[in-house]
Amino acid sequence: MSSLSRRAFLGRASVVTLALTRPLAPWVASAAQNVNMRLGWLANAQYAGDFVALEKGWFKERGIELKIEPGGPSIDPISLTAAGSSTLGNVASIAALILARSNGLPVKAFGTALQRHPFAFITLDKSINSPKDFVGKKIGIQATARPLINAVIAKYHLPRDQVQVQVIGSDTLPLKTGQVDVITRWVIDAPQMAAVGPDAKAFLLWDMGIRLYAFTYFTTDEVLKTRSDMLGDFLGASAKGWEWAADHQEEAVDIVLKYAKDLKRDLEIATWKRETPFLWSDRTKTNGWAWMEAAVWDDAIKVYSDLGLLKAPVTSKDTMTQDILQRVDGRPKR
Repeated sequence: MSSLSRRAFLGRASVVTLALTRPLAPWVASAAQNVNMRLGWLANAQYAGDFVALEKGWFKERGIELKIEPGGPSIDPISLTAAGSSTLGNVASIAALILARSNGLPVKAFGTALQRHPFAFITLDKSINSPKDFVGKKIGIQATARPLINAVIAKYHLPRDQVQVQVIGSDTLPLKTGQVDVITRWVIDAPQMAAVGPDAKAFLLWDMGIRLYAFTYFTTDEVLKTRSDMLGDFLGASAKGWEWAADHQEEAVDIVLKYAKDLKRDLEIATWKRETPFLWSDRTKTNGWAWMEAAVWDDAIKVYSDLGLLKAPVTSKDTMTQDILQRVDGRPKR
């Protein structure tokens, strides 16, 4: 891919394995490996599991000297990881990885913290009971959500000219004042959900049949090929962190606050409590935390392909692997 097309893709993205035979078991670590992970956003309680594992020394126990580097509005974890500046990354949605791979970046997912994406359409309009009721309504979105509302329109065969879509940013006021009938938000964001009030109805994208994983771990093809043991060790330590954080919610937030800035403890606790159910699914009951299904990836790829957003065809084999997950014993099953 030319440098020009690569830059063009990264600009758009900012807006929008090798299996080995031995399982990973308790062991004595050899020389520590330096690993840096780039988050998809600023450090906060939504990443509680990894901060807990770091604080408890569980990465170090497995021979990993981990540095967690925050993301932000102008920081793209995919481009930094693809370029080798970060060893691995955590991305808010698998859609970004699908687009990246389609544009030629050699990145691939190896686990996911959340089993369902918490993105939702939020309304106070009592007449809206399903996506089909979006017809004749005004939908206020953030700019990055345009492909998602387009996917909903396509999936439910809504007349496009009868669904008014406007970009409103992150403000909830347009919903409360009736300027729009629906807004898009993450339901785990406690301050945002408190702002819209207890009478709001949330329609999760996942429940609409548009299935995306969230807070997904990824790295480059080269790291998968040459450092697969390290990735397994990383997931083993991370799994302990997420399980402990889910069981000790307030203590987990207190740990996060050691690494994050300018956060309010009560709001972070409320957010983390809203997030923990998303760690688990029917699949994790049998396959353990961080599991990913190839079918979910292929369905998501089809959504973006049908919208004409993929530069080149890709499949789940190109964008994700279960190989690392299958080697990590002891991942919590709930």
